[in-house]
Amino acid sequence: MHHLRYDSPATRWVEALPVGNGVRAAMCEGRPGGERLWLNDLRAWSGPVDRDPLDAVESPGPQQLAAVRAAVARGDAREAERLLMQLQTPWVQAYLPLGELEVAVGTAPADDGDYARGLDLRDATAWHTYTSDGARVRHQTWADSRGGAVVHLVESDRPVRLTVRFTSPLRADAAATAAPEGALVHVLVPPVDVAPGHEVVPEPARYAPTDSRFAVAVRAVGDPDAVVVDGTLRTGTAAIHLLLVGTAVTHDQAAGTVVAPADAVAAALALVADGEGAADRWDAHVAAHRELYDRVELTLPAAAPDRPTDARVLASADADDPALAALAFHYGRYLLLASSRPGGLPATLQGIWNAELPGPWSSAYTTNINLQMAYWAAETTALPECHEPLLRFVERLAATTGAEAAQRLYGARGWTAHHNSDAWGAAGPVGAGHGDPAWASWVFGGIWLAHHLWEHHQFGGDEEFWRERALPALQGAADFALDWVQSDGRTAWTSPSTSPENHVLAPDGTPTGVATTATMDAELLRWLASVVGGELADVVALLPPARVGPRGTLLEWADDLPEAEPEHRHLSHLVGTFPLASVTPATTPDLAAATARSIEARGPESTGWSLAWRAALWARLGDGDRVHGELRKALRPARDDAGAHRGGLYPNLFSAHPPFQVDGNLGLTAAVAEALLQSHETSGGERLLRLLPALPTAWPDGAVRGLRARGGLRVDLAWAGGALTRAHVHNDTPRPATLAVAVGPQTADRRITIPPASSLALTPEQSLGAS
Repeated sequence: MHHLRYDSPATRWVEALPVGNGVRAAMCEGRPGGERLWLNDLRAWSGPVDRDPLDAVESPGPQQLAAVRAAVARGDAREAERLLMQLQTPWVQAYLPLGELEVAVGTAPADDGDYARGLDLRDATAWHTYTSDGARVRHQTWADSRGGAVVHLVESDRPVRLTVRFTSPLRADAAATAAPEGALVHVLVPPVDVAPGHEVVPEPARYAPTDSRFAVAVRAVGDPDAVVVDGTLRTGTAAIHLLLVGTAVTHDQAAGTVVAPADAVAAALALVADGEGAADRWDAHVAAHRELYDRVELTLPAAAPDRPTDARVLASADADDPALAALAFHYGRYLLLASSRPGGLPATLQGIWNAELPGPWSSAYTTNINLQMAYWAAETTALPECHEPLLRFVERLAATTGAEAAQRLYGARGWTAHHNSDAWGAAGPVGAGHGDPAWASWVFGGIWLAHHLWEHHQFGGDEEFWRERALPALQGAADFALDWVQSDGRTAWTSPSTSPENHVLAPDGTPTGVATTATMDAELLRWLASVVGGELADVVALLPPARVGPRGTLLEWADDLPEAEPEHRHLSHLVGTFPLASVTPATTPDLAAATARSIEARGPESTGWSLAWRAALWARLGDGDRVHGELRKALRPARDDAGAHRGGLYPNLFSAHPPFQVDGNLGLTAAVAEALLQSHETSGGERLLRLLPALPTAWPDGAVRGLRARGGLRVDLAWAGGALTRAHVHNDTPRPATLAVAVGPQTADRRITIPPASSLALTPEQSLGAS
């Protein structure tokens, strides 16, 4: 349930195995005769840009927005798009690779056969073993879970010597500080601006004078014979070698600090100084990791547990493997733990791993679904600490760049975010004057991001967090909404409006993404008004309600507009069902039925992250077999020839858009959790806890421990023959918890009260007893 295992080394990046600690990370090839590590530091981004992105906007201000609205009102989509493009900023900056570390062991090649590699999720350690010249060699790699260095340990049956080299696609600083003896140090200069890979520009990675630097330091700890010659670290001869890789940056965007290049080098070297031995380092790392990882465990029957992981993925195309779903569930939690820790930046589109310059979609933040999805499982699967980087990022947008974008672009109060951002907090509509407004001109990224602040409060109940951090950001989003929503006193609407990345047919018969009042706009606004109330609630009450169209689907716009892409991957109009919970089978059965029909109408195929969203939607609708159907597609092998919109898993279990996007993995974890436990509804004024609300019939037996519910609750469940056999509900708060409990999607509920810091056991008959 917690191991990935392979019989051969990786031959490409999506076969390598990931380690990370929220700051530093590596992808591990598992090379016979040595190792190759692709290194990353989550603070290593292009930029800072040499001018404010908002300064590049051709025609900012309320007058331009008024002209756009006039064009929309008269049905001139082409003119509205042209004017919106004049409001676009340059592209966001790119998350960068640091480079590759290559380790060679001795001079003898690895023997044929007798090879194995793997990743232990509970230990957060990648490993591989082989035989070389009759000696058994074992490599282990981990990113110290306490926030320290990337560690590479080599152990051999007989003494060996290592050679270590580092290469980078970034430029080197020729004036870098001299390295101390025995340390391999590289100081890298990032480009100030990097265009996304889909852009054709004269200078894809633009270098200019900058004070930004990245430092990489490598040492063989405790080796007095280690020397650096011509850029290569050569160790002494020993049976055990402990390599430490430290990284540091001059510009820490999350902390808001800037240091001199020499200080960055010193920080990297401090991480690789002599200290703990290998065993003590590993024990402390594992203990820190397991304190978070071991909070939750899902057990499902295994079809073929002894097969290598890549073989299990291949076999899953033809035969169901419930335990592979459990492994993918755990893997999603592992990837979030590795990518997102307190004090750091949020996980990017590829988590914390990227080997390309530029990475896919700049490996930045896509805020019209992907960044949000990456954190859907943070609360439900007991990783609220990992939520913190996103929450801090949202607060930073609300207080700084998002507020500036709202005022300068639209003359609005409050704050906004569009569909892309980066470590520097870009908040404008990117596109460089020629991006499609269907994705560039969506203005409600801030509201959807602010929903995470609300969810964190709902699960944890921290009133100080709510007052001091969440509510100001939500109120700022509400202020922007009040200035954006149009009203004549009888009705209200949003214009210009987009349903992220989707298109309808304009009156001239050509596709456009710009119209009036997308359903997603209205759902986000209704949710925000339900939280902050006040004047916004009065205005939002005038918005058109969600409507069912003639095909039985939920309309994506207030009007029934002809679809240009009926099987589009985004499910933006269904946000009311998941994650917002304004549409439920119990309270809005007609809209819930239309949601189901809408998923079906999108067609059978989609990207990895869209399959995960579909699974979460089916879970909210109480249809476990539909959940299972989406998961089966998400767990099948990804194909390089499958086109742009067919999800699946790469051999290392990375989710394919394609290419790899970490939100596909993390969304799958959230969907599985949603199928087993839900807490978004109320009954008789009390929170309703649904146990096994969407259990797939293909998972008749199983157990889960440690899932979280809103209100500070933890839940353990076991089932057999498709029926609940055991449940424990733990109240982790200092207050009594009164709630309703139901088993399955539609069964009647029963009221229970759990004393502070106590647990109650629930039998299959819903009788309660102390535990």
